[in-house]
This record gives sequence, structure tokens and C-alpha cells, in this order.
Amino acid sequence: MPKLSGLFDSFDNLDQIDINALTSWLNDLPTKPSAVQLENYLANKILYPHTLPLTEIDMKIDLAILREALRMNGPQTPNANTLLGDNPFLNVALRKVIIPEKFMRYVPDLTSLTWAFVDGLLLNRNKKEFFWDLWTVVVADDADLIVGSILLPQFKDEGDSMDLSVQDKNFKIKAGSLTIIPCQKERCEIAYKFLSGKILGKKMSAVEVYGGKLGLMIDGRVQ
Repeated sequence: MPKLSGLFDSFDNLDQIDINALTSWLNDLPTKPSAVQLENYLANKILYPHTLPLTEIDMKIDLAILREALRMNGPQTPNANTLLGDNPFLNVALRKVIIPEKFMRYVPDLTSLTWAFVDGLLLNRNKKEFFWDLWTVVVADDADLIVGSILLPQFKDEGDSMDLSVQDKNFKIKAGSLTIIPCQKERCEIAYKFLSGKILGKKMSAVEVYGGKLGLMIDGRVQ
């Protein structure tokens, strides 16, 4: 009988997750589970990583666990191996966020799943180069399927904003916002202009990015 593949069987250190860190991802729940409840839930996921979430709250807890698992298992410091792309979730050299296709069997909402990857792998990550403001998102199985792009604007402060043009549509992206812009085409040209910040080292420019099922994801949190 073939072994079932689960969302969390890609990680062998779930027991090292800080329960307090999980709680910080669940602030939008009307009633947050207690530390004991989270400890029991996490223990169950370690024993049975292939189980599916039964409720919306279960799904949010699963995504919180995934965020912390990705944070612990992403590239910590650049070295020869990480630059060659041996990490299964983040290729620093090619600036790719890699979502295993099997994850979507457990979290079919691609947007929520990608935000978990952004939080776990890119949030508060030191940017060694200005090119790290732009990442391609791929769903990986036997081959990589490009589904969109992630933009990480470098806003100066909470009052900053960016005017963005995508496919002849104009958007105002405010500092602190999380935004999804549809872009079904394989490649989309975007033009941007900041009030004070920058992206890709420039305050104003145009660039071509990958589009797809996900579209263009913009993480405007000020770091």
C-alpha cells in the first residue's frame, strides 16, 4: 500500500515550533485556541501529517504551522549550496518561491498558501540585493508551473505609497497593505512610481514580470 503524502511530512522538526509563534499568526480568530490546545493539535499533526483540516479554524492553524515550519527550514544564510538552489522551498539565486504541488491537495486556496510561503520565507528577510524585491512563484511537480510574482516594495514609512499600472489599470498600493492584482497573462508589464520608497533600486520604472493563476502579489508591509 503506497504511503500517504501529507502537508507536513516534508518537515522533520515540527516539534521545535514555538507555540507562542503559532499564536501570533492567529490574531484574526474571534477566539484564539489556548497554548495547550495548540500543543495537542501540533502533536497530532506530527503523528498524522496527512490528516485534512476539518474546519476553517483548523485550516488557519495548519497555515500557522506551515509558516513556522517554512521559517525554520528556509535558507538561513547564503552559501554555495543555497545559491545552487538545493532548498526545496526557496531558490535564492533564481529568486523563486517553490510550492510543492502536493501542498495544494491540502490547501487548495493558492492565495492563502502563497501568503504562508511569503510569511515563512520572505518576511523580515535581509535583502542582500535590490533584485530580491521581485520573486517568481512556481508550483513544482515533475515540472515547474509559473503561477505569478511577488513584489516586495521598500516603503520608507507607513505614510508612503506606490502608484502601480498593470495592463492599463491603475492601482494605489499603500504601505502596510497586502494586495493581489490579477494578471493571467504569461508575462505582464508593470509601471510604478513611489511617493518616497523604491523597488528594484528605483523610485520610478517599468518592468516585465511573470503572471499566471496567482497573478501579482504585493507585500507592502514596512519592515
